[in-house]
Amino acid sequence: MNWHVLSATLALTSVLLPQSALAYVQAPSNTRNINDPIHIVADNKDWVTHVLPTGRIVSPVGTVNGAPNFVTQAVPFGQQIAVLANGATYAQTITWYDQRSLQRLAEMAAYKQGVRSLPEPTDAKDLHGNVIGHQSFFQGLAVGPQQTLYAAGGDSGDVAALRLVHGKPQLLRRYPLVWQAFPKSQYPYEYQGHYIDHSRLFYPDAIAVGPKGQHLYVTGMLANSLARINIQSGKTRYLNVGPYPFADTFADDGKRLVVSLWGGNAVAVVDLEKMRLLGDIRVGPPTGPQNTAAGVHPTALAAVPHSPDVFVALANIDRIAEVNTVDLRVKGFLDDSPYPDAPPGTYPDGLTIVGTRLFVANAGNNDVAVFDDQTGRALGLIPTAWYPTAITHTASDLYVVSAKGFGSGPNVEHQWVGDMMDGAVQKIKLSDLNEKLPAWTEQSLKNDGFTAEQQKSREASDAKTTRFLHKHIRYVVFILRENKTFDEDLGDYKPAGAWADPQLDLYGPKELPNLYNLAKHYTLFVNFMADGEVTAQGHQWTTAASDSDFVQRTWPEYYSGRGLVANPGWTQSLVPGGATGTGGMPLGVDNPYAIYENLSVLGKWSNPWISYPQRLFLFNDLLNHHVSFEDFGEFVSRSEAGNISTTMKKHLATGFPGWDRMFLDTYREKMAVNWLKAHPGAQFPHFIYIWLPDDHTAGREPCYYTPNYYVANNDFATAKFIHYLSTTPQWKHMLVFLTEDDAQSGADHINAHRTFALAMGPWVKRGYFQTNLYSQVNILKTTEAVFGLPPMSQWDQNASVFSGIWTRHPDFKPTPKVIPMQVPLAFNAGKCSHYTLLRREAGAAGHYLHPDSKWYAWYKAHQSADGAGLPPPSARNTYTPTTLLKVPGPEQMKQEWIAAKGVKTWHKEMHYLKAYADKQHAPLAAYQAGEKE
Repeated sequence: MNWHVLSATLALTSVLLPQSALAYVQAPSNTRNINDPIHIVADNKDWVTHVLPTGRIVSPVGTVNGAPNFVTQAVPFGQQIAVLANGATYAQTITWYDQRSLQRLAEMAAYKQGVRSLPEPTDAKDLHGNVIGHQSFFQGLAVGPQQTLYAAGGDSGDVAALRLVHGKPQLLRRYPLVWQAFPKSQYPYEYQGHYIDHSRLFYPDAIAVGPKGQHLYVTGMLANSLARINIQSGKTRYLNVGPYPFADTFADDGKRLVVSLWGGNAVAVVDLEKMRLLGDIRVGPPTGPQNTAAGVHPTALAAVPHSPDVFVALANIDRIAEVNTVDLRVKGFLDDSPYPDAPPGTYPDGLTIVGTRLFVANAGNNDVAVFDDQTGRALGLIPTAWYPTAITHTASDLYVVSAKGFGSGPNVEHQWVGDMMDGAVQKIKLSDLNEKLPAWTEQSLKNDGFTAEQQKSREASDAKTTRFLHKHIRYVVFILRENKTFDEDLGDYKPAGAWADPQLDLYGPKELPNLYNLAKHYTLFVNFMADGEVTAQGHQWTTAASDSDFVQRTWPEYYSGRGLVANPGWTQSLVPGGATGTGGMPLGVDNPYAIYENLSVLGKWSNPWISYPQRLFLFNDLLNHHVSFEDFGEFVSRSEAGNISTTMKKHLATGFPGWDRMFLDTYREKMAVNWLKAHPGAQFPHFIYIWLPDDHTAGREPCYYTPNYYVANNDFATAKFIHYLSTTPQWKHMLVFLTEDDAQSGADHINAHRTFALAMGPWVKRGYFQTNLYSQVNILKTTEAVFGLPPMSQWDQNASVFSGIWTRHPDFKPTPKVIPMQVPLAFNAGKCSHYTLLRREAGAAGHYLHPDSKWYAWYKAHQSADGAGLPPPSARNTYTPTTLLKVPGPEQMKQEWIAAKGVKTWHKEMHYLKAYADKQHAPLAAYQAGEKE
């Protein structure tokens, strides 16, 4: 694997960025291999100081080294540190580092497929690497007798035992684990993995080695269970412990085992000797089918040595609970907020105790909090890299791993943002704390914009803009599209100058004439970032100003096809290929309207409650503050049982189709406009959220619309909708935002997280470029300012209201005339089943296939004659939101590029990139994705 990718791209960033954008990424002056350890001092601090897409800064201290993508666990292993990475990559890894130097020593790469046709990782010779097939890793590592390392297998449903032999990792044994049924009365009520044509998975995610070294205690996330494995015999005993067990640890000198319940607002306490449940300790409000509040998300555990007490990280509410495992009670809570009365967003998800100090890895704030574990007093903060996921220690040092390392740079060879970022491993000397902790604390707060001075300055600036908005804006419309970078859509927009790269433009004026026209007439944000990497996160960032720790930790597993059903907030079918509106549902039911139904009606559907951030979503705030709104297509919060409240349903356009590639956005636009026409005057909602997803395309999937047509249709539908809004009486006091949910599908010469945003309306400057660094959270902050809503997270509380884009000389004319589509109707080549053709025909008419439809009746009547019955689930040729993501980023974009522009232009693009790399004296590999096929 090419772990040098990050530093290489960052080193080139200063050449690629316009001068006004240089503040965005603080790039070093030359290329350096991030795979070598860096002991950070004043002279080299710029190597590890970077601005994130969120606008926050990371500047870790101590010694750092690169790590594979999305590292989530670290444990001391002899004189080394073993680090597990489980990103959405072909290979998931365990890497060994020297404890003293952080030099990388060895690596085991695990592929979910067989390895016969797979080469060893790029660094195999240098790192004494090894490769194993039919194996995954997921979060858990533990060290047992004879220096054996045990790794939780997640999708492979096992525990892998590994050992270093002459410095080279070897697989010793696998311990298979079997899914266990759990009570129907226990959340999530249904198994949450694909189950047809697939074995149900225990999904190991944490491991503890028993006090006597005879047993492994393994939590099973999809089985709500704990497994006790005899290390010698492999004999296994199972125990139901509760919803989504996350971590386990021993308390009171090994007399009891404690298990945190990610989906249960509790920890379970287990009698080791009898392997029976002693009881639960409630660390959050009671849960149950009718509960509508988000969970507190108990995650990491740390046992107080020689004591029955255990600390529990509550990732969703920024608290650390201390529990007594003898009398099963909560002793108290530590406040992990970075400043008084802060909303959620710290995301504590890693704990370790050294002496009388408790160290807490805060994924949301990119730091480690230090507490006195006797008094609970907060002592300070230690800066880390982006999204720390685990922390451990030796006698003299702390070790922290961060999933996203130092952030992302440009991805000019179409690296997929979901796996291009290297992680980081960091060493901090415990002896440095007394002297350096005060300065580190100040640095951590400044990095996040949390100091009192920063907050006061921001509030003063926002207050002036907010007064303007309150005077002139009464209606806000948020239009969300799917998966485009700035350069992918606007690379050929010549007025953008150096902010646009025409060589990376995939769709231009022909496919997007209205986008180009609107950009010319209104305010275009050219330095605008997506806060998340993929759709699973994007729709939470655009509705909640954060995503949850559950989404962050699990999306790589289902995006890479490792056994989980996608669960970011929507309900999705548990039948493979049967996600809403994608075809292949049982009995032919492909229902894009099902997202608004109750789970009990839908049958085998995923339950998204565990994915919600603590303060839920903007729609909940609008409801609570009596702001009228209408939601066209976006998910909303449900109860634990999956029900949407009657009050919330009144604001949902239930006749608006959700995800279905056979429904075109021109149909969605028509439905939305018809609804608004039926609700004039006082009935017109003050906030409108509409999802127009067709620019996502279906790639080259046979029989679907071509990428060019999808994008053109989306452009036309978007412009029609905006133009309609501009003809309404409400337009005089309206503000319209248009952006994408993420930037994962294309290339960008500034940053892989960069997309575009437009602000439109009479009070918005015409023909204006906004070059300030903003992100999706700023849209929500500005919306909150209009309606006087409170912040939902630390991100929107500390974001700025948009400034510089407003005018005191409004232009009330309607938007420019809508330009007709310039791309003819066309479909991807390939063999089409009658079923797919009928889905397409039904979708064009605004219908879907179900047993009572005329299309389905015709299909059933003719299937025998042509021999084209419904294919078995495993053979269904269906398209899902993640189909294209199961190939490497360059291959994904190659397919879509060829489908849109042809083979010749793809080769021309590769020639450009090669020449560009030569000009920068860098290898082409410096622009390649951080994984090897």
